[in-house]
Amino acid sequence: MSDPNAGENDVFLPFPPAPDRDSKPYWDALRDGELRLQRCRACSALRWPARALCNRCRSFEADWEAQIDPRARVVSWVRTHQVFAPALREAVPYIVVQVALEAQSDLLLIGGWQGLREPRAKEPVALVIAEGPDGFRLPCWRPLDDEEA
Repeated sequence: MSDPNAGENDVFLPFPPAPDRDSKPYWDALRDGELRLQRCRACSALRWPARALCNRCRSFEADWEAQIDPRARVVSWVRTHQVFAPALREAVPYIVVQVALEAQSDLLLIGGWQGLREPRAKEPVALVIAEGPDGFRLPCWRPLDDEEA
């Protein structure tokens, strides 16, 4: 894929991502306005990204669980100034956050930032499913106000 406005050192990622056999239910659920994650049948651990093998117990058995509590806490974040995906060129610079789910603190998810300020480490956040380019749904996170936290 080439972009006439690209510098010779630009790196491009496909956007939207191409769901594979393992991740398709995750992306389909976001499109439908919900967060769904795999849960291991053997040890009950949630897992993301979706994959065939549980990283805790090595079981191949999993189900897709709906109604995951979307509350989380900020672990890390970065402000992106480089255009990695041509479809997101107009959004640069933007913030990507990494969050730990309250439902399972060792499960780290990533997404866009929907706050009016920079994120703060350990601050509570909630999931927002935002519409990206071409109607593609993206996970994003927003800070909780005092009444929600």
